[in-house]
Amino acid sequence: MDEQRRRRVSVIWTVFAFVMAYVTFADGFTTDAGDLLGLVAVLMGLGLAYVYYVNPNGMLDFGEGE
Repeated sequence: MDEQRRRRVSVIWTVFAFVMAYVTFADGFTTDAGDLLGLVAVLMGLGLAYVYYVNPNGMLDFGEGE
């Protein structure tokens, strides 16, 4: 996966995480299932954005360089 595409996907995941954070925290945060699931979605979105942006150890190359 080329660098420009990875960065674009990273921005998409970051926007997703911010939208989910807004939806989760807009009416206040309680410890019910919906808010906890929203928090998990925010953390996963940020984690995926990091993986796509940084590409640790060429993880997203899928053997293209060999």
